[in-house]
Amino acid sequence: MRSRTEPVSKWSGQLRVCRIFDETPGVKTFRLAAENDIALPFTYYPGQFATLTFEINGKKVKRSYTIASTPTQLHYCGLTVKREDKGLVSRYLHDQIKEGDLIDVSGPNGKFTFTGEEAKSIVLIAGGVGITPMMSVIRYLTDIGWHGEIFLLYCCRTTNDFIFREELEQLQERNPNLNVFATMTRSAGTVWMGIKGRFNAEIINHLVPDITTRRIHICGPPGLMDAAVGMLKELQ
Repeated sequence: MRSRTEPVSKWSGQLRVCRIFDETPGVKTFRLAAENDIALPFTYYPGQFATLTFEINGKKVKRSYTIASTPTQLHYCGLTVKREDKGLVSRYLHDQIKEGDLIDVSGPNGKFTFTGEEAKSIVLIAGGVGITPMMSVIRYLTDIGWHGEIFLLYCCRTTNDFIFREELEQLQERNPNLNVFATMTRSAGTVWMGIKGRFNAEIINHLVPDITTRRIHICGPPGLMDAAVGMLKELQ
């Protein structure tokens, strides 16, 4: 991984879809690798995104997706995408793209990053598919053996919508500094013994001691982000 002060080189070209995984109903991970080389043709920071270009119905369209994999994985990058009913590109990815296909990609871009150099601890608050940049950070920090405290507060609808659940459970078992807290907003009909409903200021203050003194990243639906900012202001 490059030092924080060294710029990440921008790149554009084609990457090959080497694997496609179903994460949850309606969410897939697309692993992209170099067409002919072993290593990716670019490097990136955890939390950055790549831009994909497609020709759909005779028109070129672009969409940007966060890279959910860790930069320590040099052989591929993973984009985890939710299929939106009205999303032209997300539907195309889910319904048309196959393993072996080539995709026009450019990047990386974005400053929503964390490498462990910026603070001694990190709080990641996410909702739904907004967990993708947080997962890149978590995968990276646990991969390099970072010893600072990591808190993930994740809100989703049901256990079926809990993206990366098994991996997070395994990472938490192996990394005592990783604290994962999830809440289900619609837990009826599912087996869930954890927090239910939405996070509130009291719960957040209980889960993360001295939260106002820590670096905090928030990603998710606009309503969740606005609510999280309001609760953090309330705790100041």
